[in-house]
Amino acid sequence: MNRTTLALLCAAVAAAAPAAAHHSFAIYDMQQNVEFHGVIATVKFRNPHMAMTLTTTGADGAEKTIDFVEGAPANMLARLGLRPELIKPGQEITAIGAPRTDNPDAWFLKAIILADGTRFNALQTPNQQR
Repeated sequence: MNRTTLALLCAAVAAAAPAAAHHSFAIYDMQQNVEFHGVIATVKFRNPHMAMTLTTTGADGAEKTIDFVEGAPANMLARLGLRPELIKPGQEITAIGAPRTDNPDAWFLKAIILADGTRFNALQTPNQQR
């Protein structure tokens, strides 16, 4: 293998490393399942990851915004049956999240439970939903 080919191969591997690291959930405490009930403020039903903010009301009556900075890809959620028209701003839902280890105000969206009780677990395949 000549030096030019080796250099190109090394560059390709180095460029691919950040993409592989991006799909690690290590930055989140995935052992936690924290439940929030509130109203959707914003939702981005998109790839590579869904994002959403939820407005909750605490026992003291104060509103707080929960920032789900990352969730499953929209195409995966669609395969589970979650369509964009099911989750719109202004709608009440329950969301389950895992906090980031370096930022307790940022969350990974693990599950969405609609008002009728329909549950979408973002990290499971359709035949695991129950």
